[in-house]
Amino acid sequence: MMTVSPLIVSAQESLASDTTLISGIKKPTVKGPTFTNVRVGIDLSKVASSFLQKQYDVIEFQADVYYKKDLYFAAEFGAGNSLVDNDFLTYKSNNTFISLGLDKTFFAKDFRGDFDNAFVGLRYGVGLINRGEASYSIQDIVWGNTQGLIPAEHFIAHWLELTGGCRMELMKNIFVGWNIRARTFINPTKFEKLPPSYVAGYGRGDKNSNFGYNFYLLYGLGKRR
Repeated sequence: MMTVSPLIVSAQESLASDTTLISGIKKPTVKGPTFTNVRVGIDLSKVASSFLQKQYDVIEFQADVYYKKDLYFAAEFGAGNSLVDNDFLTYKSNNTFISLGLDKTFFAKDFRGDFDNAFVGLRYGVGLINRGEASYSIQDIVWGNTQGLIPAEHFIAHWLELTGGCRMELMKNIFVGWNIRARTFINPTKFEKLPPSYVAGYGRGDKNSNFGYNFYLLYGLGKRR
């Protein structure tokens, strides 16, 4: 009968042990690329409303960048001016703004490069507001009429907003998007005296909280993953 050398048995056991250890090692996960696709666009609803009324002119833009799976980093920015003109008060205001935040999509991609989706998001907005000199008129049949001027003022507005909506690709890299928004001022006391009739990026300046909407036309750039 053939006998197996103890040295050979020991070597076989050692090799088996090493093989088990190697097979048990977890393979490192390769992280996929991020920030590979960006969309930029203009809010067509604000362009239309600026033509249809005389109280304000405003232009607003949006950009978002795909981060991973169901998350986008987003930004809105723009500028506008507004006018208050009635029998008692007349003044102009203008402002620029930027708001930054995140959008989280609801649904998984149907195919590689699918960017159609519904989403919910959160934003923090900042507006630099310049209110011009205001003229006022007080009419009183007892004490007589009074007219005067209120000096110009410059201040910063801060607000938070919750948004939701959808994005849809009409043709390659051309998207349309619709949002609804609920906004509230963080520093409403700044608007207690002579608020702008309209604040670009926010809405009516005389409302501490308000609702709004956007309709964007966007163009996509980058890799489709």
